[in-house]
Amino acid sequence: MSAISCLAMVTARYGIITGLIMSTYDVMMYSHAVGFGPILKRYMYHTVPLGLMGATFAVVANGVQRAREVDDIWNYFIGGFSCGPIAAAYLGSKHAVLLGGLALGVIGMIKKHSIDNCYDLIPNPPSHMNSVRTWRWDYSLVADPRDDMRHTCGQQDEK
Repeated sequence: MSAISCLAMVTARYGIITGLIMSTYDVMMYSHAVGFGPILKRYMYHTVPLGLMGATFAVVANGVQRAREVDDIWNYFIGGFSCGPIAAAYLGSKHAVLLGGLALGVIGMIKKHSIDNCYDLIPNPPSHMNSVRTWRWDYSLVADPRDDMRHTCGQQDEK
């Protein structure tokens, strides 16, 4: 499996997950579709174009990078701009071919800039916050006096 096809599957996965979330919200809040066929149609309406946009972005951006042999923000712009026709079909507007392509291209440029300069657009909070085992990651200055009681299971008394 080539690197481009792996990357296309990764980016398509993000589009599909977003499409499934949007489809669920649409079915429950707006369209109120009843029956398997209408619900499936609403899911396909959102999921397929967003998954295709993710795969198209990956294939075009990496194809342009291989053709130009330069890794810069313009590759991501062209990849985002190539998603404009899919966005136009999804939104049902002919204006989205140009405007949607430009917007997605600029978003791609911003993402590439964040990758090159090592900053996150959406920060990742630590995963251990507000969990049951928070005490394991407690780095307070004073030791907990009950710490000996917590780790006594399975230990023999040393005399």
